[in-house]
Formats: sequence, C-alpha cells, structure tokens
Amino acid sequence: MDDFKKYFLEADAIDTFLKWYEAAKKVEENPEAMTLSTAGKNGFPSGRLILYKGLIEKKFAIYTNYHSRKAIEMSENPKASLTFYWHKLGRQVRIEANVEKMPEDLSRKYFHSRGRESQVASLISKQSSPIDNREKLEKLFNEKLSSLQNKEIPYPENWGGFLLKPLRFEFFLYREHRLNDRFLYEIGPFKTSITRLQP
Repeated sequence: MDDFKKYFLEADAIDTFLKWYEAAKKVEENPEAMTLSTAGKNGFPSGRLILYKGLIEKKFAIYTNYHSRKAIEMSENPKASLTFYWHKLGRQVRIEANVEKMPEDLSRKYFHSRGRESQVASLISKQSSPIDNREKLEKLFNEKLSSLQNKEIPYPENWGGFLLKPLRFEFFLYREHRLNDRFLYEIGPFKTSITRLQP
C-alpha cells in the first residue's frame, strides 16, 4: 500500500480537502472556484462555476435563489457533484454528495454578512428568468438600492443555502506521461475506505 503522506493525503477526506485547498490558496488565482453539477427530473445534467463558501458540519455550503435552475434541480433530485481544478498545483478534487436545504437561520446569517450591493442584487433578481435588457436590470437595482438607503436590506424568502453532504471524494494529482495518481475516498457510516484508482 502507498504511503499516502507523500501524496499529501490524510486519513480523513475533509482534512485532505482542506489541506489541498490551503495549498491552492498560496499559488492559484481563484482557488475557491468550483463547478457545481446538478440534474433535474428530466435527467439532463447542468454545470456552472460558483465559489466555495466553506463547510458547515463537514458539509459544503452553497447559496442561491431558490427559483434558479440549480436550486430547482437540487430540489427535484437531491444529489450533486463539485469539482475543483487547481492548474498550478496540478491537482483536482471531485466530490459527490447528497443535498439538503440549509436551515433558514444560517441562510439569513450569511445573507446579512454580504455587502449591501450584493444583498440588493439578490433581492431584486428572479434568477434564471428572462429579462429584456441590462438597462432594465440596472434600473431595478438602482431603484431598490435607493429606496433602502439607511435601512436594513430585507431577507428575500426565495433565497438561501443548500448543504452538500459528501459521499465520495476523488483526489487527483497530475503526473508525467498521464500516469496520474487518483485516490477514491468512500465515506461509510462507520469508516472511510481509500482506494487507489488507475489513471
């Protein structure tokens, strides 16, 4: 069996992820960028780049409008995957997870931690719905920002978080001649198994 330490791995998948993320923060321009992939009841997958917002009780936190495509798909099919790619570090992390809606108190707390402009943008946006042009969007934003001057931004009931509880991690290190190192962590109810995969 390999000495996992020389591959920068820990026995715990979350510990390994955090170790890799901290290393990425030192060399990557956007280490927090990750691809969230979802699929609704129609089975068609969709992916988009979003930003890593941290862990809550070992679950990945994401925030969105609950009427957005990704939110609807995660509600219809509460499974999703995350992918991190760190080019300079030569590493990739793939995560498969079950999805649950975040408690509202945590969503509210995060919402009010954001800048006022970001709060207003979330308040006025009907995410993923059509709009005629950018001028209309900016008009809505500026009118709402002006009307709420010196007031607390109200929490939008159609906005909040999801928690992704990981089931599987794949830690991928790029090597010469495509002889890449891949390690699969499968998280069971009592222990985590670690398997080396062929490139």
